[in-house]
Amino acid sequence: MATPGTDLFSRIDALVGEAWTLAALASAVSAERSGAGLSEEHGALLGAAGFAERTASGWRLRDEYRAALRARPDAGALPGRTARLLRLAADAAEGAVEEPADGDEVLLAEGRASGERVSGLLDLAARHDPGLADLLLRPGAVLLDVGTGVGGVAAALVERVPGGRAVGLDTDPRMLRLAERHLAERGVRDRVEPRLQDVADLIEEDAYDLVWLPLAVLSPEAAAAALPRVAAALRPGGRLIAATALRSAPQLAPEDTGPRAVRDAVLRWRMSRRNVTPWPPEELAERLTAAGLRSAREIPTPDRSVAVVLAAA
Repeated sequence: MATPGTDLFSRIDALVGEAWTLAALASAVSAERSGAGLSEEHGALLGAAGFAERTASGWRLRDEYRAALRARPDAGALPGRTARLLRLAADAAEGAVEEPADGDEVLLAEGRASGERVSGLLDLAARHDPGLADLLLRPGAVLLDVGTGVGGVAAALVERVPGGRAVGLDTDPRMLRLAERHLAERGVRDRVEPRLQDVADLIEEDAYDLVWLPLAVLSPEAAAAALPRVAAALRPGGRLIAATALRSAPQLAPEDTGPRAVRDAVLRWRMSRRNVTPWPPEELAERLTAAGLRSAREIPTPDRSVAVVLAAA
């Protein structure tokens, strides 16, 4: 029988192997998109993990995984996103403060992928709210993107709203410089205003038809200060769509184990390290109602997506 100490180090070895397998999978995604093959050692590692298979021309990802990548418009961002998460995990292992130093191209790829994801979430929400569906077709609708980053969400929103305009708020000058570049490349620079501003300092009223509010960019204090501001900034009949990484169900007991329990615990630990707002959908809906919005409710989203709460002005 293994001693407790032996079991601990066996589990550590297994986890290290999983980290390297994740890195190998991310690298294989890059190889798949560029048309490059996998080396014998690279392919053998992914083959042992069940992700790759040997063919007459060498190792390649299994057909079902290649098909899944082709079906995802944001698949190209996966290698950079994985590398960033592994770097952040390394910082956590050493007790260092999270200070990711991603290059411009990684940030731009992440922004484009974020825009695609939010556009998909809008489609889901519109199926549950005819008022939102009508708003997305309203010519000249004005949109607010909180924590705009490189402007990926703002660009995706104005592209789908006829004649729509957007304001993108961010507190990072570097991000806004990248937003200028990204928006110009998308051909929507004249329809989006990147603005160096904290959402808690927003003073506009009855100015926007739609607000996108991701809690992942806000501390709990900033989120609490922001809610009445964005509620006042919405026009009557406007919609606020807020996203939180924490999902509502099922409720996990502290002693629960398994993939879902681990995912929830990882999210909460990362949130605490980054001082990110840890509100689950139920609390978020209650706070939106207290800020003066109505009909705040969670919209069903895919299991591995963020949770989305929709509210009306």
